[in-house]
Amino acid sequence: MRKNRIGFAALVTGAILVAAGAGCIASRSAPASPHDWDFSVSDAELVPNNPGVPIYRWFPDGHIAVLQDGADQWIMFWAEFESYRSLGDAPFPEAQTVLSPATKVFGGRGGDGWDNGGSWLNSVFRLSGDHLIGFYHAEDHWTPPDPGGVAWKSVAVTYSNDNGVTWAPGEQIITGWKTRPDTPEWGGAGDQCVVWDTENERWVCYYQEQVENGEAQIHVAVSSDPLGSPGTWYKWDGRAFTVPGLEGKGAPLPAFIGREGGNPSVHYNTHLERWIMVYGGWDGTTYISSSTDMIHWDTPRALAVSDQGGRAWYPTIIGDEGDTVAERVANLYYADIAADFSSRKFYKRTITFEQ
Repeated sequence: MRKNRIGFAALVTGAILVAAGAGCIASRSAPASPHDWDFSVSDAELVPNNPGVPIYRWFPDGHIAVLQDGADQWIMFWAEFESYRSLGDAPFPEAQTVLSPATKVFGGRGGDGWDNGGSWLNSVFRLSGDHLIGFYHAEDHWTPPDPGGVAWKSVAVTYSNDNGVTWAPGEQIITGWKTRPDTPEWGGAGDQCVVWDTENERWVCYYQEQVENGEAQIHVAVSSDPLGSPGTWYKWDGRAFTVPGLEGKGAPLPAFIGREGGNPSVHYNTHLERWIMVYGGWDGTTYISSSTDMIHWDTPRALAVSDQGGRAWYPTIIGDEGDTVAERVANLYYADIAADFSSRKFYKRTITFEQ
């Protein structure tokens, strides 16, 4: 499985170089289980807003994307309804020190299209030189906007030719199978994380999609196109990747049925030699699971809960090599949100993995 990992500057696909882009629970180990790996987490600490990001009070709001930019510099994309770019000397949010540029680099609200409610850069990779690819979550809001923030979601792709300072208009690559209704209703497909599967030479996108009746569940789709272009994505049908990414009806990953949630974040763990997923459960708990083939995942275990009686959501694990690769010791980042949404804290915990 070690060949499945994605390095920060070491994957070639044709001519394309792909690079990855706190409430206080006492330190604990996961409870005994049939799993053949384990973990422990430290107490939580607040992550400061060192670069002065305008959307910090709503952050994180999805997978956190970081990207190496030379030996001693890392770029991070702070994503909410609009995205900002910062620079620091390590891949961790607390190491980011300056906004570059000082204004947003992508997204915003307005218009009448499928992304009028905002665009979140959730996964960013280097294609070559200053050429980047970004996978983003888009929201379509009704007019007038629903006061509860109800949105119809989709996944899209965009590209930058100046190292992430500016981005081209995006195109949808994964949408929900249902048609957007005339009245506000949660739906569509989005809140994703994308990684590169070296063994099969393809992009893998984990996202949430509404089921016919009930809450959204975790799904997966793939594309063998290095540019992740529209029309090249196929959703999992329960046996294989056969369902068109645009408007097709896929099947949820069975391991997460019964522990439903969204905003999955996936990395390859070099210590465990397997893929690790963290996601926010609809019960307010952050869960963790693993897989050796990216399809079959083990039973999710609780990883973090809110210290405000609310939700521990939007988790990302970041290691020394970024958000797509981690080692034995890494950092877990997530939002701790009060039950009435009156308070939101950006938390960090150290997570240690064991065989």
